Amino acid sequence: MGVRSIGLWLRVVLALSTFWTKGCVGLLFGGAPSEEALILLRIEYPRPALPGTLLRVEGVDLEQLGPEPVLLLGQGGSEIARLERRSGSRRGEYLFRLDLESAERLGEGLHVLEAILEGQGKQSEAFVFELEIASTLPLEWMPRFPERAHRNDILVISGQGFISPSEGELNLRVEGDFTSDRGIRQRVEAALPLYPLEFSSRERAVVVLSTRLGGVRPGNLVGEAWIERRLNGGQSASTWRSAIAIQFGPPVLYSIDGTMASIGRRVLVRGAGFVGGQGGTDEATVLRIQGEFREKAGVVPRRIEAEIIPRVRSGKELELVIDTAVRDGKVVSKLFDAQRGVFEGRATPIVIANREEVRGESVPFRLTLGPPVQVVWLRFLPSYYQALSRFGLALAEEEIAQGIVQRIEEIYEGYNVDIRLEEPEDFDRSVVTVVEIGGPDPNGRGLFGYDNSPGKDVGNLRMYDTIGGANAETQADGYPGYGGVFIESFLWWSSHPELPGERPRSSPDVDPLFDEIFDPVRRLPARRAEIQGQGPPDRVEAVRRAIRALANIIGETTAHELGHSFGLAQPYGPPTSFHRENDGEGCLMDSGIDRPFAERAALPGAPRTRFCDEEPAYLRSILGP
Repeated sequence: MGVRSIGLWLRVVLALSTFWTKGCVGLLFGGAPSEEALILLRIEYPRPALPGTLLRVEGVDLEQLGPEPVLLLGQGGSEIARLERRSGSRRGEYLFRLDLESAERLGEGLHVLEAILEGQGKQSEAFVFELEIASTLPLEWMPRFPERAHRNDILVISGQGFISPSEGELNLRVEGDFTSDRGIRQRVEAALPLYPLEFSSRERAVVVLSTRLGGVRPGNLVGEAWIERRLNGGQSASTWRSAIAIQFGPPVLYSIDGTMASIGRRVLVRGAGFVGGQGGTDEATVLRIQGEFREKAGVVPRRIEAEIIPRVRSGKELELVIDTAVRDGKVVSKLFDAQRGVFEGRATPIVIANREEVRGESVPFRLTLGPPVQVVWLRFLPSYYQALSRFGLALAEEEIAQGIVQRIEEIYEGYNVDIRLEEPEDFDRSVVTVVEIGGPDPNGRGLFGYDNSPGKDVGNLRMYDTIGGANAETQADGYPGYGGVFIESFLWWSSHPELPGERPRSSPDVDPLFDEIFDPVRRLPARRAEIQGQGPPDRVEAVRRAIRALANIIGETTAHELGHSFGLAQPYGPPTSFHRENDGEGCLMDSGIDRPFAERAALPGAPRTRFCDEEPAYLRSILGP
């Protein structure tokens, strides 16, 4: 063990001894840690930290702290800094910015600090870590430029002293001459932003070789390049200059991910030299396609010639959306005027910047348009997470969410219904139905759920419905205006719902089975260890039984509201009929009063939830394989 390691070890021991003498780590500079252990696992940052450096904090069950936790930094039992959360965080981690005032208060050098995350009246356990702070740092680079490139290629540069945008400015400066393939020569003076490649390293950065280096045309760039840096504190630095000589080529297509697509799906196109998107409004990439589309075997193919403006994801990736339209009572591809079929032909990339247009070589292009897929995004509202505590299952949100998805998928097995817990990135919003799942019924009627999209959508022509929020058109018809799934209303099955207000007239009859399942966790909320199967077997089974039941009820209710959105029930019946006429065993689209608790919770011995009458044939016609 080196001298520096021994010194750090002693400082950590001293910091921990401060905790132990206090008796409770959470009492150092705030309230006590939450009863359910919230553990910090790691705090990462690029060394040394500067004013503006982002600290990445990772841990277990940090979601309990809410969306805007605060990072408390302490030393010797005293609070030194209170850092606010920054945007860009991912699940299980948070980003915090070391502001100038906190950096100056700590001062330059190596510090052993205690860190605590705080939010919504809860605190994590304290975490001891080393924070090294500096006001400046050396800047070096090892330039390596390619001989050939395309517009918007990403170049990785190695060196030392690279910073992030939160710490200041870092640019690759280029000066020289660009000679296009037409022999036109122009002067280039550009500053291209550099960004760190790894979060916790200052040794590699990336830069985009944009059209600032001579425009969009192919040609040769010759000149000099160097790096300039300016820190938040005002200190500036630059590297030595290096010669640069790059030949830029035209746009090219490598592949089009069209083996199997469907209306609304986003098709990924790979290549190089694409411009647009972040490049500004005067830049764009166009795909020109020419070929034949055959709807099905035995049908004469149709000639297709069109120009498509895709979304530019980067210089190497485009995103092509199979846009939708309604034709003859069904949703079809706007481009191909059909729901299914095969296109075979060629595609040509064209890039445009200002008044310049450059065309690349055309390549073979084949796309299979498969059956429609209804994507469903389950969006959980803050009131949903609050309502889980009424069931004693606040810490089981992940398990319940997975159970909801499983329940809906079981009900819609055999149909093209795709359930998502995150906002879909591979489908356009035109084919994504959103279902909001919340706590109380905002209509004040104690409803389990309500599809507030307008009218009966026979044919599922509105694949973009939102079951949630307020719908003025629905309210104008005299119906409840707020839609979604309202899980607090399930508590009316209990003999002691413990909800504010009078029992609504539309609430279900009390069912002893509900209290039998949920009372054990309502009296004593489930802990994470129990949810994960640790503890007395009887208690673990009681917790799991409650989780399964709640997930099944939410999933069944969501499936029912989706049925309304898809044009059920009685799809070929009166436009004002939204449920089956008679009670059927396990029929999903029965009226709510005909769906007892045991059916909805999928309890042993209860009828299996199913589609009835003409519903299966109808669903196959709109969402069949």
